[in-house]
Amino acid sequence: MLTTKPKQQIPLSIRTKFFIIICLFLLASVPRLLSLDAHWSSDEARWLKRSADFMSAIKTGAFSETLLAYHPGVTTMWVAGLRTFFVEPSIDVPNLAQARLFIDIILWASMGIASFLLYQLFGRWIAFASFACLAYSPFFLAQARRIHTDALASIFIVLTVLLFLVYCQNRHRPRYLILSGITFGLAVLSKSYALILLPWIPLCLFLFREEQAVGKSINFLIYIAEGLCFFNCTALTILIIWPVLWMPIFGILGVCLLGTVITITAELKKKTFTLKRLSFWAACVVLITFCIRLLQTVWIVFDKVNWAVTTPHEVEHFFLGKVVNDPGWLFYLLVLTIKSTPLMLPLALLACILTWKQRKQTEKTGHQFRMVLALSISVVLFMVCLSVTSKKFSRYLLPAFPMLEILAAIGFIEGLKWSYAVIRSRFGRAALTYKVPLAVIACLCFLFFQVMPVLVLHPYYGTYYNLCWKVTNITKIITVGEASGMDIAAKYLMNKKMDRPMRGQVSPLSLQFFAGYFIGFVRPTGLTGGPPADYEVVYIRDSQIGRVPQTGTLNGELEAVITLNGIDHVWIYKVK
Repeated sequence: MLTTKPKQQIPLSIRTKFFIIICLFLLASVPRLLSLDAHWSSDEARWLKRSADFMSAIKTGAFSETLLAYHPGVTTMWVAGLRTFFVEPSIDVPNLAQARLFIDIILWASMGIASFLLYQLFGRWIAFASFACLAYSPFFLAQARRIHTDALASIFIVLTVLLFLVYCQNRHRPRYLILSGITFGLAVLSKSYALILLPWIPLCLFLFREEQAVGKSINFLIYIAEGLCFFNCTALTILIIWPVLWMPIFGILGVCLLGTVITITAELKKKTFTLKRLSFWAACVVLITFCIRLLQTVWIVFDKVNWAVTTPHEVEHFFLGKVVNDPGWLFYLLVLTIKSTPLMLPLALLACILTWKQRKQTEKTGHQFRMVLALSISVVLFMVCLSVTSKKFSRYLLPAFPMLEILAAIGFIEGLKWSYAVIRSRFGRAALTYKVPLAVIACLCFLFFQVMPVLVLHPYYGTYYNLCWKVTNITKIITVGEASGMDIAAKYLMNKKMDRPMRGQVSPLSLQFFAGYFIGFVRPTGLTGGPPADYEVVYIRDSQIGRVPQTGTLNGELEAVITLNGIDHVWIYKVK
C-alpha cells in the first residue's frame, strides 16, 4: 500500500523576507510621503514658527528660550526644526512640506520598529497584519501628515508599551526596560498626556508577575528596581533632549542618573537587588532631586497642563446638534466609532474574546492573553482620563487608535485560526482545501474595508469617517473637516483671470488654511473698511459652530462647492 507524506512547508528565505518587508514599507510610504504640501491644518503655522525659534535658540546657545510650549512639544520642534538646515525658515507651503517630511520619516521608521517588536511578541503574521493596520489607519494617517504633537506622542507611547511588554516576556533582558524608559521620555516630551501611561506600568508588572521560590517579597523588590530603572531612563532622556535643562546642575544629575541606571541594570541581571544596597537609595535621591529641579525650572508647563485639564477650549465644538465648549463624556466614544474603520473595533473585541477563551490551554496562550489585556488597559486608561478633562479634541484620543489597530490585527489572525479550526473539526483532512481560499477572502475583505476607502481620499485623510455612519448625516453629529478643501478653493480661484490681484474673504479661523495657497489680498470676515472682496469662501466648521452662516455674509452668488468624501466642505460665493 502506497502512502504519501504530507508536504512540508518551506520556510521563507532571508532574501524573500527582506523583499516582503521592503515592499510593505514602500506601500506604507505612498500615503505618507506624497502630496505633503496639501491642505494647511490648524496650529501648523504656530509649530512652524516654534520649531524655527527653537532651532535658532539652540544655534545661538540661548537654551533657556527653548521653553516655547506647554505641550511641551519638544520632539515636534526638534524634528520640524531640521528643515532649517535645508530651507530658509518661514511660514509658507515649502516649509510646511519639508517639516512634514521629517516627521513622516520618523513615524515611518518607528512603525517598522513597532512591527519588529510585535514580531517578537506575537510572531510574523500578527506583525504583518499590525503593520498593515497601522499603515492604513485613517485617523493615525491624517494626524501623521501634520506638524503637531499627537502623532509623535502616539508612536512613542506605542513603542513604550511594546518595549515594556517585550521586557515582561524576557525579564533577563533589561535593555528593553531601558529602551522603554527612553521612549516614554520621548512621549512625555512630545505631549504631556503621555503621563496617563504612568499607572499602566505597575499594572503591567502585576499582570506579568513571576512566582519565585524565595517568596513574594523578592518580587516586590524586583518591581521597585524595575520601576527605578524605567523612570531614571525617562528622566535621563528628558534631560538630554530638552535644551532648557542644559545647565551645570542638570549635568551633574545626568551623570548620577546614568550611574544609577547602570548599577540597577547589573543588579537586575543578577537578581541581587535589596533595600539595603546603596544603589537603591542613591537612585531614589537622584530621581527625586531631578523631579524637584525639573518642577522648579519648567513649572509653567505643569501649570498650563492644569489649566488645559480644567478649562474648555475657547473654540466651540459642534456636537450632537449643539454648539458647546465641552462636549462631555460621550465625545470620545463617538470619536472612536466615527474615526475608526469598520473592522477595527469588532476585530479588537474578537481578539479579547478569543485570547480569553484560550488563556488556559498553554503557557503561550496565557501569556498572549495577558498582553492583549495590557493593551486593552492602555486604551481604557486614555479613554477615561481624557474624558475627565474639560478641553477636548478628537486628536487627543489618537494614542488609543494604534493600540486598537494592534488588537484588531491580533483579532484578524486569531479569527482566521479559529475559523480554520471550526472547518477542520467539521470536515477533517478535507479542510486543507479551504485554508488558502479562507485566507484570500479574509485579505480581500481587509483590502476592501480597511485600505481602499482610505486611499481614495488621498491626501485628505482627515475627511474619513466610518463606513457604518454612511446611513446618517455626519455633519449633524460632530465637527468635520480637519481644514481639508480650503487649498482646493484657493487653487480654484487662482485659475480665474483678473486684471488686478484678486480679493478674497474668509473667517478668522480659516484664514491660515486659505492664505498659504492664495496669491492676492485676503481679509477676515467681520473686518470693516478696505476694498470690497471679489469672492467669499465659507468653511464647514465655521458654519457648524455659528461663526459664519453657510450662505456667507456678503450676499454673494454661490459659484462652486468643494465636496470631499461625500460631504460639502467649502462654499465659494462670487460677490456682486
